Amino acid sequence: ALTGWLLRPPGDREALGTVVHFHGNAQNMTSHVQFVGWLAERGYNVFVFDYRGYGRSGGRTKRPGVIADSKAALDYIRGRKDIDSSRLLVLGQSLGGACALAALGEGSTEGVQAIAIDSSFLSYRNVANSVLGGTFLTKPLVWLTVSSDHDPEDSLAELEGVPLLVSHGDADGLVRISNGLELFEAAPEPKRFLKVPGARHLHAIEGETKDELVKFFVEALED
Repeated sequence: ALTGWLLRPPGDREALGTVVHFHGNAQNMTSHVQFVGWLAERGYNVFVFDYRGYGRSGGRTKRPGVIADSKAALDYIRGRKDIDSSRLLVLGQSLGGACALAALGEGSTEGVQAIAIDSSFLSYRNVANSVLGGTFLTKPLVWLTVSSDHDPEDSLAELEGVPLLVSHGDADGLVRISNGLELFEAAPEPKRFLKVPGARHLHAIEGETKDELVKFFVEALED
């Protein structure tokens, strides 16, 4: 079984919408909630969850299963009677960005009004090659050892018409900003790229960038 938390706006405020958060590879939702919990203070429901093999979610961490869990998380939120399933927002960070895009492209975008992808990439092989240095020696090794199954690039065409925000820090030493730009360039319209000077991996949505993300969500929900 998967585990997750649903954070609510303080008091009896009616939620503006519901953000489904897909976290990155390291640790689990107890550490990643710090990146998105503030959205509840801004008036949004926030659903955070752990893929299989993370935190208290059972099972082994394999890519097909993680993508299945990502689809299941969206379906779970869509099916809750206390959630307005027509006002969903997706936020995926790092590996979670790839999971979110695959879940939406291979599953459904029903009810999703906007997609925000932070510190992520277009293909598993490309990002692995980049991490290893990106030389002519590393590419054959990556091709042999890294699967391209459920690549974000295979799902992008299915997301046409859903507003997309791609954010990336230019000081990201793990997933380089070139990977984020590659993702952005391959994505359909409408889309926007947000370059965050000095931001490291998973730290692009901080400070003034929080306001940019909220503005993006507000505009998408108003359309």
